[in-house]
Amino acid sequence: MSKDISISKFSSKLSPKKRRFVLSILGFFGFFVRLIDFIYPKHKKTIIFGSNSGEFISGSPKALFEYMKEKHPEYKIYFFAPFNKNFSFCKLIKYILSFFPIFLKAKFLISSHPPSDFYPFDWSKRKVLINTWHGAPLKSMFFTDKGDTKSNLKWVIKLNKKTSIFLVSSKLESALLTECFLINPKKFCFTGQPKNDVLVKKQTKILKKILGKVPEYKKVILYAPTYRRGKVSKFFPFSDFDLKHLNNFLEKNKLIILLRGHVYNKELDKKYFSDRIISFGFDVCEDIYSILPEVDILITDYSSLYIDYLLLDRPEIFIPYDLEEYKRKRGLLVDDYEFWTPGYHISTYKEFIKAIKEILSGKDVYKNKRKEINKLFNYYQTDNSCEKVFRLIDNWRK
Repeated sequence: MSKDISISKFSSKLSPKKRRFVLSILGFFGFFVRLIDFIYPKHKKTIIFGSNSGEFISGSPKALFEYMKEKHPEYKIYFFAPFNKNFSFCKLIKYILSFFPIFLKAKFLISSHPPSDFYPFDWSKRKVLINTWHGAPLKSMFFTDKGDTKSNLKWVIKLNKKTSIFLVSSKLESALLTECFLINPKKFCFTGQPKNDVLVKKQTKILKKILGKVPEYKKVILYAPTYRRGKVSKFFPFSDFDLKHLNNFLEKNKLIILLRGHVYNKELDKKYFSDRIISFGFDVCEDIYSILPEVDILITDYSSLYIDYLLLDRPEIFIPYDLEEYKRKRGLLVDDYEFWTPGYHISTYKEFIKAIKEILSGKDVYKNKRKEINKLFNYYQTDNSCEKVFRLIDNWRK
């Protein structure tokens, strides 16, 4: 994830000539923003939240924002999301300019995708950046990623210097992130993730409201593969795939499958959609954690979502159809993929149906393995991570 994502969003409505002009202005703008931010008085109870490069409101920043709004109204909190609505370029500029005084005043920034959550603003060392990140890593990132760029790695080093606190859920996660970011391990705080409080509590009941009219169902399957650089992730990548059979199987067993592409692979092949195979992208639900407790089976590959889902102690199915290619081009942070992914590993449609049938029968052969891996990745996760992070903020260098 780099700043380039936000730059492209910011200037997508411009001609190439105007785009170059705007980007050159923004370069100078960043220097002056840092200077003004260093001088401007800070209000220690003003916090700005950001996520998904300002496009979606989700993850730990969203969970913590909602928690503080309800429990700690004495704080002035704002969510910076310039790309969340389809603003014209002029309205986008107006939104950003009106937010500028708030940004200068804020003492704390809380972010899942820094620094692009706050683009085009930059900030001085007087601000406190709390990096929640957006997932415990299984796949290689940044300094461990075989295909990352020099420009990306440069901004990671800059980001490390700007980061005051990095939230993690275990010592294993901190070790993996240290390898990826080359960040000072002393910056890690073992609070668990605010977004995962809801998974420990298992209390959401909003899926039917989001879906609207759908056939009666007994179980929900979420199919959410990870991002692949330079190509779109494949759904149902089986040579023996039978879509008609799958729809009949889902109807017979009263199941629905929610198909969710990665945020950077939003387009899904419509040929899969039916009454029981439902598009569930970011246009339908920005924050997957809001409905995750209502999901009975997770299907994925290398996505960190499976690590969070372990907190629910429910079956998982893995479809690593390009595992060797993925290892070669990007890499994984762990050597034994099968050991770290406690669930069915399948490569054919026949195996896919067999795995679901076993799960529906009540057979749970990976239960003990899930508990083992969950303890390693989510050791410090409780149902009050929001409160733990709030205390960090409230006690910051008193």
